[in-house]
Amino acid sequence: MKPGLSKSRIINWRQCPKRLWLETHRPDLLEVSAQTERAYQVGHEIGSVARQLFPSGILIEGSDMRDALRRTKEQVFANRRVPLFEATFERDGVLVKTDLLLPDSDGYRLVEVKAATSVKDYYLEDVAIQRWVLVDSVRLTSVELAHVDNTFTYPGGGNYQGLFRHVPLHSETEALSRVVPTWVDGARKTLAGGKPSIETGDQCANPFECPFLAYCNAGKSRVDFPVESLPYLSQNKYQLLQAQGIMDIRQVPPDFPLSETQERVRRVTIDAKPELLPGAACILSDLPYPRYYLDFETVSMAVPIWPGTHPYQKVPVQWSCHVEREPGRLEHRSFLADGLRDPRAAFAASLLEAVESDGPIFVYNQAFEVGRIRELADDLPHLAPNLTAIAERVVDLLPIARESYYHPAMQGSWSIKSILPTIKTDISYDGMEVADGGAADEAWQEILNPRTPTGRRDCLRKSLAEYCALDTMAMVQLAWFLVGNFAESTKSPETSVTPAIKQAN
Repeated sequence: MKPGLSKSRIINWRQCPKRLWLETHRPDLLEVSAQTERAYQVGHEIGSVARQLFPSGILIEGSDMRDALRRTKEQVFANRRVPLFEATFERDGVLVKTDLLLPDSDGYRLVEVKAATSVKDYYLEDVAIQRWVLVDSVRLTSVELAHVDNTFTYPGGGNYQGLFRHVPLHSETEALSRVVPTWVDGARKTLAGGKPSIETGDQCANPFECPFLAYCNAGKSRVDFPVESLPYLSQNKYQLLQAQGIMDIRQVPPDFPLSETQERVRRVTIDAKPELLPGAACILSDLPYPRYYLDFETVSMAVPIWPGTHPYQKVPVQWSCHVEREPGRLEHRSFLADGLRDPRAAFAASLLEAVESDGPIFVYNQAFEVGRIRELADDLPHLAPNLTAIAERVVDLLPIARESYYHPAMQGSWSIKSILPTIKTDISYDGMEVADGGAADEAWQEILNPRTPTGRRDCLRKSLAEYCALDTMAMVQLAWFLVGNFAESTKSPETSVTPAIKQAN
C-alpha cells in the first residue's frame, strides 16, 4: 500500500500545492486559528448526531489505519447489512474514511455529512474522491451529501430526526471521480519535489483558511494603508490596482473610479488628518433623555438544544445596557443566562423592564439587535407588542459614525473597536479572555457543554459580563465624542500616521 495520501491531503493540494507540501514536510509551521478549531468541533458534533439517527450502526474505531481497513472489510464481506460509521477504504495508496455507509437493496449508500446548511461546490470534489476510492470495494447504489437543514425545529427529547437534508450527488460526481487519479498523481509529484514557489492570494482563504498563511507572509514588507482596506472594494477594482502596482491607499490616483465612501477614505488618509463632520452632533443633540445603550450577545449552535429553536439560530443569552438619565449620569443594567435552560423568556422580560417605555435605544449595527428582538417577538407572542415597540425606538450609531467621522488609523473600518483607539477614551479590550463577538459565542458554547467544570463556567460568565458591559460603555463614549469638541477629543493612533504619509509624499 502506498502511504502518504488521504482525502483531506488531496483536498489541501487542490487548494494549494504549497499547503500540502508544508503540511507534510514542515508541520511545525502550522497555526490553526480558534475559528478553525471551532469548525472542527462543530463537525464532530454534527457527525455524532448523524450516527445517532442509525442506532444499529457500527463505528469502525481506532487510529491504526491497517486495523480499520481490516475491520471494514470484515463487515462488508460479512454482509451483515448494518450501517457503518467511519468505514475505511484504500485505493492506490489513498485512504478515506466515510461518514455513513448505509446498506441498500443491493449495495450501499455513501453519505458524506457536513455541518453547512447547503451544498457547496467544493463538496463535490470531497465526495468524488471517496467515490473513486470505494468503487472497487463496494457497490454504490447512491452517493449523497447530508447537510444541516436550518428549517428544522428541535422538538426536544433528543429527537433529531429531520436535522439533515440528503442531497443526491451521484450524477454530479460521476465524471469528476474519473479525474481523481490526475489529482493523486499531482499531489504525489508535489510531495516528491521541493517546496513549491507560490505567492499568497485568493487560495489562502478559499475555500478554507490556510494554517500556513502567517509563514507565507513572514518577511514581506508591510503596507501602512493597504488598498484592500478600502471599504467595499470590488475584486475587479482590486485587481486593476494590483496590475498598476498600487498597494497603498495613498498611491491610488484621484481619477480612479471609487465610491463616495472610498474616495473619502483615500482623501483623509492622504491628508493624515481625522475628519469629523457636524451631522452626528446635529442628530444626537436632538434626541431626548433617558438614553439607553444596548448590546446583545448570542449563541449559535449547529445542533439546537432548546425545544423550538433551529440550527444556527442566534439565540440571545446576554444583554448589557447603560442608561443615561441626563447628560453624563450613567447607570448599568445587565442580564446573563444561567446556561441551564432556554434563556429567551427571561432575556426578553428583563430587557423590557430595563429599557422602560420611552427614550432612544442606541445600538451599533441595528440589523443584529433588531433582528433578534423581532425573532423574540415571534417566539414569545405574549410579549410581541412590547418587543416590537422596543425595536421601533432603536437608533443605530453605526451609520451616524460612518457618515460623520473617519480617522486614517481606522483602516477603512467603522467597527467600534476600530474607532475607539482614535478617540479620547480609557476603554481597552487588551488582555480580556472574551474580547469580541466570536470569542463570546465560543465562551457560551463552552458554558453550555455539560462537561465544562463549574469553576470554569463561572469564570467564563464573569468574562462575558465584563466584555458586554465594556461594549455598551464604548457606545456611550463614542456618542459623547461625536457631539463633543473634536480638537480636544481625538488622539493619535499608537503608530503615528503623519510621518509615514510625509515619507510617501
